[in-house]
Amino acid sequence: MTYSYKAVLFDCDGVIVDTENLSNDLLRAMLKEQGLELDDQTLHDKFTGFTNQENLRNAEAMLGKALPDNFDTDYRDKFQALMDEQLEPIQGVPELLSKIQVPIAMATNARRQEMNFKLHKIHLAERFKTRFCVEDVEHGKPAPDLYLRAAAAINVEPKDCIVIEDSVAGIRAGRAAGMRVFAFSETVPAKLQLAAGATEVFDNMTQLEALLNLNK
Repeated sequence: MTYSYKAVLFDCDGVIVDTENLSNDLLRAMLKEQGLELDDQTLHDKFTGFTNQENLRNAEAMLGKALPDNFDTDYRDKFQALMDEQLEPIQGVPELLSKIQVPIAMATNARRQEMNFKLHKIHLAERFKTRFCVEDVEHGKPAPDLYLRAAAAINVEPKDCIVIEDSVAGIRAGRAAGMRVFAFSETVPAKLQLAAGATEVFDNMTQLEALLNLNK
């Protein structure tokens, strides 16, 4: 199927930068130390694509008790160390971005400092001059605020935007914004993405190029 569109809006983690596995593995290990073991589906449904604060609230609700006061700080410090050592763009992303001729923007549940660090680290900050983080809106994903804000910034109607996502929360955000959502299924099972409302799913950036009709 050929899709028409006037803009492409990207999530960051797990779509542009290869962080989703790093963050999921770290969070799972740290929560296990607190007595909470997460299976894959729970990890994807309740802890992938949400803000850190939402993840903490979900974990505490499941545990039935508060996490240690230093849990969030400890997590951020360990995650930053992992990114310093291992952060890379998703394979094929730089080539994909070089082929897109319509406006693009980024909309992420990460904080601004984290977003900017990641984009500069992988040398894509200049490509995403229009970018928004969770601090720019009242409600992060799965609310539609971030994607609506990004579309307004580039003056494109939501119906003319395609969102590139991976998480269930992000897919729901894009659909709630009235946009079509193409979901990258490397870290989240395609069946969960389709159940969340994804328009299409893809396994690699070559497949995404075909969906976006970039292989002319």
